Amino acid sequence: MEKIPFTSYDFWAYLSAGFLLLFVADQVAGTGLLARDSWTIVQGVVAVASAYAVGQLVASCSSFFFERLLVGKLLGFPRDVIFGRVSAQGWLRACMPGYFKALPEETRKRAIEKAALEGVTGPSESMFWAAYGRARSDAVVMYRLDNFLNLYGFCRNTALVAFLNAALLYWSYRWNGGPEAHLQWSLAALAVGFGMTFRYLKFFRHYAVEVFTSYAHSKGN
Repeated sequence: MEKIPFTSYDFWAYLSAGFLLLFVADQVAGTGLLARDSWTIVQGVVAVASAYAVGQLVASCSSFFFERLLVGKLLGFPRDVIFGRVSAQGWLRACMPGYFKALPEETRKRAIEKAALEGVTGPSESMFWAAYGRARSDAVVMYRLDNFLNLYGFCRNTALVAFLNAALLYWSYRWNGGPEAHLQWSLAALAVGFGMTFRYLKFFRHYAVEVFTSYAHSKGN
């Protein structure tokens, strides 16, 4: 049997997001292309390829909006936050205490000392990559990191798709003569978008925590 040409990240981060967006767009447009009862092989291949391509575009957009803007500009990257380097406003810290919780002092100290032995002053992005380089030699740690990568990639992309679907469904109801169900589904999609955003932040933080805690407590210098 030939190996499936998709990794777990391809499925969770790209294909699922692409299908979710295409399905709602298909429903709003009334074309019914994805709701058919039977598929030919060619149609199936085209559908999967289309979903994968759309998922890639979604991932690029979600990376910009969620990682560069939401995290990078507003909240702060977990690699900084977990070391107590917080620049976010007080009301954000009060609303999201779990995101801004720092690592135990001893863990932070051990990670910084190990980075210093490698000529890296931290906390910094350079320190993150030094810690990640050490993590790559540990199969157990990399397994956990891969899981967190799949989870936060899925949540991030699904959050953006949910917001886009909410906009499409509301447009359909408000200006395109769509059924009242589209209004209800748009509100549901909006709720999913916010929920998945918080899940993304949780797993994104867990990824950094795993990198640095495994680094701090790894054997050797």
